[in-house]
Amino acid sequence: MSEHHKQEMIVRHKLFDRICHWFIVAAGLVTFLTGFSFFYPSFQWLGGIAGTPQLARFIHPIAGLFMCLPLMLMLVRYYHHNKWEKNDLKWMLAIKDVMFENEDKIPPIGHYNPGQKVLFRAFVVTSIVLTVTGFIMWQPYFAPYFSATTVGWAILLHAVCALIMLIFVMVHFWMATWVEGSVAGMLYGKVSKAWCRKHHPRMLEEDSEAEKH
Repeated sequence: MSEHHKQEMIVRHKLFDRICHWFIVAAGLVTFLTGFSFFYPSFQWLGGIAGTPQLARFIHPIAGLFMCLPLMLMLVRYYHHNKWEKNDLKWMLAIKDVMFENEDKIPPIGHYNPGQKVLFRAFVVTSIVLTVTGFIMWQPYFAPYFSATTVGWAILLHAVCALIMLIFVMVHFWMATWVEGSVAGMLYGKVSKAWCRKHHPRMLEEDSEAEKH
């Protein structure tokens, strides 16, 4: 790689955040597969990832914690990039141009676009609800301390939030693969300045301001 090309690359995701992200992906895969295996009878075969239904029930809450706790840590670290900005509403109103990649008609945005900021908030809410309800319904450790009605509501909320999170995970996957270079940025940590100018032009300004401070 030439020295000139190296200078054209900038850091988008730090190593710690990339490790967190892929750890969450692995833990999330186990969590969703085991969870669906006993929440929905037609998906019982998914529990095979754990070996037996009993082992799936044991692994699920632990994998869930390994998914949600690092996710919340990552969300805290990414908070400053996900604040609403003045161009976000204009970007959302120009969603047609965004979809058709009419770059000259799209308002410049920073480190994350408004769609990603919506995903950020959805992950915050669902991860908190899944963690709280998960503890309430966790047999045989915590569930006995709550009434049957409370546990019943926790199970319902847990299932609904799991579906909502899964939908947003699918949207997140689609958005990441739709914009070329996004997955590489999370794998290797760096993206080109040309990529930033095209997809997140204000990111360069934000990074420059951060360096000054």
